Amino acid sequence: MNKKIIDVFYAFRTLLVVVPNTLLWASIGCIATFTPWSKAGIEFVGNWWGWINLRLNGVKVIYRGLENIDPQQTYMVIANHKSFLDIYAIFSCRALYCLFVAKRELTKIPIFGTALNRSGSIIIDRGNRRQAIARLQTQGKVLQKNGISIILFAEGTRSPAGIRLGKFKKGGFVLASQLDLPILPLSISNSGNLQPKGKIAIRPGTITLTFSPPIATPANYNKAELEKVMEATRQAIDSHL
Repeated sequence: MNKKIIDVFYAFRTLLVVVPNTLLWASIGCIATFTPWSKAGIEFVGNWWGWINLRLNGVKVIYRGLENIDPQQTYMVIANHKSFLDIYAIFSCRALYCLFVAKRELTKIPIFGTALNRSGSIIIDRGNRRQAIARLQTQGKVLQKNGISIILFAEGTRSPAGIRLGKFKKGGFVLASQLDLPILPLSISNSGNLQPKGKIAIRPGTITLTFSPPIATPANYNKAELEKVMEATRQAIDSHL
């Protein structure tokens, strides 16, 4: 079959699955935030939203290194980022309850944006660095207090397919140090091949999520020590790509 026809089919299927599925679970998530079971409700919504988006598009996820996750511990999860599939895959992992650091533009999406705001996710304005840092600190403390891990993409945005691993931004590492959170390195493999940056179509295939052993952060902010933690995290992520 012609490659262009296949791409059109996959793009149509992606929209047919992701759009209504997102509207459905975002609506349920909004309702859940008004109940006494808000935390459990958001976790439930995230799990099913991510899993359905993947499975109905023919994507399977393999989880490795789950033994490195302590269910009683809160983490700063640092991951590489190639595709929107990364978000679905992380939410589908039931071994870890975490919320994202998300850009403010996502809150403008109808229903989904409302659910994102009410979920407790850390929403930042990337154009206002001072405000973003303040938001990270205040909301990060709230998530930590509630036993919710924070996930942050180290490169800040999706990297093109030709780049194995982009330059890491230090904001997440500084916040982890301030909150005394260990870093949980997460390597995500093959998502960029199934849905490259700038493409709508999701192709069927397998994504692998590999959690490396946690890395302790310095109790007090120390630039030299933090750079060592960043390098150790980078090596851990890169080793499983």
